[in-house]
Amino acid sequence: MNCLSFKISLFKLNRERRKLTNVISKAAEEARETGGRRKVREVWDAARYDFDEIDDKIIGLLTGYLVSKAARRFLPTPSLSEEDGMWERSNFTGNYHLTDKGIREIRGMIRKETRERMEIHAPWLSLLIGIIGAITGLIAVIKR
Repeated sequence: MNCLSFKISLFKLNRERRKLTNVISKAAEEARETGGRRKVREVWDAARYDFDEIDDKIIGLLTGYLVSKAARRFLPTPSLSEEDGMWERSNFTGNYHLTDKGIREIRGMIRKETRERMEIHAPWLSLLIGIIGAITGLIAVIKR
């Protein structure tokens, strides 16, 4: 999964969650007028399943994105077992997705790899910029 498709899918899921929040908020407001706090709590409790389902889709999407990003960089991913606390089974789909601990570990590995790649290229880039600046200065002096 590439970054653009991940961001588009994430945007759609967040939009779906916001729409659900707006609908439930209006229903809770109506319930408050008719039945008080107890009715409001019932409305929000009834919507909990829908919110959990959307949140599960978001976590699944994030898991897929991080695992594919790690695979593109040839980084290891945590072994697929619930015992080490990196993975958990989804209540909705039955698929595995990363826990917060697993997300932190994979993000840390990706950041470290990115930093190491930048450290390799930074001296050469600095040298190249210096040479371009020297050539530009030399051309300016020659043309005077």
